[in-house]
Amino acid sequence: MFNSKPKGASRPETAAAANKPAAPSIISSDLSINGNLNSEGDIQVDGTVEGDIVSNKLTISSTAVVRGAIEAETVVIAGAVTGQIKARHVTLIKTARVIADVIQERLSIEPGAFFEGNCRHFPGQDEKKTPARIETLKPHALGDEDKRTASGDGAAAAAAT
Repeated sequence: MFNSKPKGASRPETAAAANKPAAPSIISSDLSINGNLNSEGDIQVDGTVEGDIVSNKLTISSTAVVRGAIEAETVVIAGAVTGQIKARHVTLIKTARVIADVIQERLSIEPGAFFEGNCRHFPGQDEKKTPARIETLKPHALGDEDKRTASGDGAAAAAAT
């Protein structure tokens, strides 16, 4: 009504806001969640989550408790986690208490952090493209020369012949 542009035209402010990264979703320290969290953005947990978390970047503060599976690009943990963690980059801050199996590309553990569980490395993008070649070793028959050196005393074996 008051706009001279047609209804279908987009406003520049709206397009710029769509490209701007969103603020992280924050689970405050007084909040407890029973259920799964899924986000394409970042999540910061200060409270308690009993369930699985999927996000781009996950920050677990020193007051946080998470029980469940975590899947993210980057995980920074300063609080308590029990479950499984799958991420490209995992960082355990000195106040972290983690009892979990960790599948990661890069793992950093600060002195003082507690970690109990299994740790597996999953290959990065570059490593997936070039699979490792495993060559089988073929046993060869021991010849006279190999028998002398295989006995441990080549000089004694040579003198005996």
